[in-house]
Amino acid sequence: MEDRDLSKIKARRLSRIMDLGGGEEAGLWQAEELGAMLKHQLAAPLEFDFSFLEAERPPSLDALAKTQGPPIRTFGDLLHHPRPPLELLQSAKEFAKGLRSRADAPVPEEIATMLYLLSILVALTRCGRRITKLDEQGLRQSLDWALTQPWLDQASRDLLEEGYQAIEKPESEPDV
Repeated sequence: MEDRDLSKIKARRLSRIMDLGGGEEAGLWQAEELGAMLKHQLAAPLEFDFSFLEAERPPSLDALAKTQGPPIRTFGDLLHHPRPPLELLQSAKEFAKGLRSRADAPVPEEIATMLYLLSILVALTRCGRRITKLDEQGLRQSLDWALTQPWLDQASRDLLEEGYQAIEKPESEPDV
């Protein structure tokens, strides 16, 4: 590992680096880093990640992952599946929600928030079910934030845009 001369680091960047204990994380990660983290998270095995928050792991993960259609092994498989199991989407949503409130989360809050939103919207668009108590205004505000993120990959952006259209339609009552 190379030694760096801290006296040559700009004061604003150094203050962000030093403020690791609960300060505002915005700006800590560069867009390309967040994009790489999202790509990594979408390729991550569900089994491994659900083990981080044991309470949210569905007891029938193996059975759910072997649903009709392509097998579901990763978050990307789940989010892009033509008929994802609703229970697995609910678990993914709860997993992401749990990450957002933990200081020891393995991903930044931005990535957890994106997984949270994507899970909600895929349940809405592919399963026709709401898995959130957020109202349309709250969902739109979250989508507005998500769609402005420069690190978002095109496939996830497409899911968000599809979800945006779906929240404009009349919906059923929230399940969870």
